[in-house]
Amino acid sequence: MPETTKTFANIEILQGADYEMTVTLDSVTDAKSYMVTISKDFTGATDFGGSTLGDGTSGSPYRTEVTEANQATIGRLLSDDTGTVYTVKLFLYAQWTELLDDDFDGFWEMVEKDSTSYSRIAQGEIYVSKSASRYASTSAASG
Repeated sequence: MPETTKTFANIEILQGADYEMTVTLDSVTDAKSYMVTISKDFTGATDFGGSTLGDGTSGSPYRTEVTEANQATIGRLLSDDTGTVYTVKLFLYAQWTELLDDDFDGFWEMVEKDSTSYSRIAQGEIYVSKSASRYASTSAASG
């Protein structure tokens, strides 16, 4: 669980750039797994540039999921216990952030799974800052 009873953070992503965020927890991450879900709206009924899963139905909402398994074109989570500090780091790769719609304004949440249950440990809104130049993106600058 996070150090507070509710962790809420808005994420602002630079379109076409890598993104990193760290969530500090108050208990060990061993024997737990983590997932971040990103969607355009709470129902998942709205598709968006960068969505990788779903068909918009309640059973399969439009979303992108980031897990501890590295997804080369999307991102990954990394949980780490170093002494008394327990963290989960979210990495989103430029190849994926470049696909987000210019007007993307959506939601994210991080869940933790132990052997018996799931817990939402962090959440917030997610915004995209448009890129006019793409110099910080995966596209090569020309000229």
